[in-house]
Amino acid sequence: MRVAFALGGTDYGRSGIGTYVRSVAPRMIAALNAAGGQLVALGDRRELDVYASMLTGAELVELPTFLSKPAFNAAFYLLGSGEQARRAKADVLLLPAANRRTAALSSVPTVAVVHDLGQLHVEGKYDALRMAYLKYIVIGALKRADQLVAISQSTAKDLRDVMGSDGPPITVVPNGVDAARFLPPTENDPRVAAARASIGVDGPYLLYSARLEHPGKNHLRLIEAFAKSKAARGHTLVLCGGDWGARMLIDETIRKCKLGDRVRITGYVDEAILPGLFAGAEAVAMVGLAEGFGLPALESLAAGRPVVTATTGALPEVVGDLGAMCDPYNVDSIASAIDRSLTDRAYRARALNEGPSHAASRDWSKTAHGLIDVCRRALR
Repeated sequence: MRVAFALGGTDYGRSGIGTYVRSVAPRMIAALNAAGGQLVALGDRRELDVYASMLTGAELVELPTFLSKPAFNAAFYLLGSGEQARRAKADVLLLPAANRRTAALSSVPTVAVVHDLGQLHVEGKYDALRMAYLKYIVIGALKRADQLVAISQSTAKDLRDVMGSDGPPITVVPNGVDAARFLPPTENDPRVAAARASIGVDGPYLLYSARLEHPGKNHLRLIEAFAKSKAARGHTLVLCGGDWGARMLIDETIRKCKLGDRVRITGYVDEAILPGLFAGAEAVAMVGLAEGFGLPALESLAAGRPVVTATTGALPEVVGDLGAMCDPYNVDSIASAIDRSLTDRAYRARALNEGPSHAASRDWSKTAHGLIDVCRRALR
């Protein structure tokens, strides 16, 4: 019997959600097609074009252009996406970013993937309107899903806390990493050379790959900690990620700390450059206040790089004992972890020798097959 899963509700590829969709979609397509099934991709023309190379073998359903506007898009997924999936002869609707786009009404069973509920832990993470959307619309819609997927145990706990005892079943399906892309550096590594040329940094650098969002991504404390650490004497702090409203605060903190050109802000970096950026870094920071997973931490270990890791959210379960742990609310703690990541030879050797195998054990194929299993349970 042909089984079809409809997938829709992404963000045009420029965030962790985009990485997630690019990683799981082709693997789900291959597995479903091999079993005589089908993936049906819902999206407007721009969205389908962004993921075009990852959707070979999928059935494409193009949505009207006006649905690219955030308010209309959210309303469509809440009220119309399930019916759209039914019309496309899909058996299940899979929502890969359900903490942003979810379904309150659906003509077919729904599986909702929740990446994080950091808004509940970080005061001021989002404005009042977006918090109201989460509390009064998203949470209620998630309770109507047939199955929920959390990408970490931390996110699963948050879901249980807000759902209470009457929520749908929750399955933890962790993110993976493309270990074949995020390899440790080699001598005269061309990936590293290309990445350095792209961001204009010649010397050693500490990398933080996260959108410029305050306070959730914690850039201000990281900058202050970098200024206090030994790294500020010879390293550059590279901040890569699109501006989500924090650039002015970040610039002010850089001036206050008198760091000048010791901090390089790159803006959004193309996916093709990221493996070289990670491989070339002396260390990587992952200091968000409430990460639902923290994929860059796993990508860092895949590249054998030491990673300065917050003790909050899902990060401890992602890195295990291979992180230079810090209290992300304490500048001195972050500074100490930065120094450890750069000067502790035994720790750096562990990151290089054990990090790649730790990361490789979390493969995106496991994630894709886990999602398929949950979709099949929703059918039953």
